[in-house]
Amino acid sequence: FWKVAGGLLILLICAINMYFVVAYVMSLNHLGLYIGAAVLSVIYLSFVAYLTWLCLIALGASFLACGNTVSVTRTLHPEQPPSHPPK
Repeated sequence: FWKVAGGLLILLICAINMYFVVAYVMSLNHLGLYIGAAVLSVIYLSFVAYLTWLCLIALGASFLACGNTVSVTRTLHPEQPPSHPPK
């Protein structure tokens, strides 16, 4: 429940922020600012989508992980010798 509620809250906050950016830029009445805001909005939303994707994978949605994944933590079991002996 808390994961879903947190995700919905994040979406709500992002939507409110985007609304205020669009309202502010439209009040300036300048084409260059419209284009700049559109480009920055696409970059921002792409980054948020990327972070959301990674967060969902970390929370257990393994079907979203494309290709091979590498574990962040690697542990050495006592029965296994190190792959490279120290020099």
